Amino acid sequence: MRPRPSSAILLAGLALLLSGCATLMNSDHQSVRIYSTPAEAKATVDDLFHFTTVGTVNLSRKANHTAVIEKDGYEPATVKIERYMSHWIWWNVFCLPAIYWCVKADIEDGGFYVFDNEVHVTLTPRAGGTPPQPQTQ
Repeated sequence: MRPRPSSAILLAGLALLLSGCATLMNSDHQSVRIYSTPAEAKATVDDLFHFTTVGTVNLSRKANHTAVIEKDGYEPATVKIERYMSHWIWWNVFCLPAIYWCVKADIEDGGFYVFDNEVHVTLTPRAGGTPPQPQTQ
């Protein structure tokens, strides 16, 4: 016996209800672009990712992150990359019968949270020294 089309639609709807709406719209990672003034500073995020600014890093939404930006002649800057609630979480209202499980799934999967897409850092010249001058060619 073949299942009726309405059964397939019901099963698909149930599957959507049991996963959070924000998780469907967001993945558990997000690309964040880090800029610095001056440019071409060394950036380290969570002691795991090392790159030169301007650079992009793919971060897990399941936790906050810390970036350290350094350049010769400047004081190092530490920046918290903090997550906040995604606006997509409000779509969980549409799954009222299972809203607890929808929100719980979003929190556990990381879809509940987002970061700012860009982080801008201005480094301060070190006291008693002059920052290196850009080389001209």
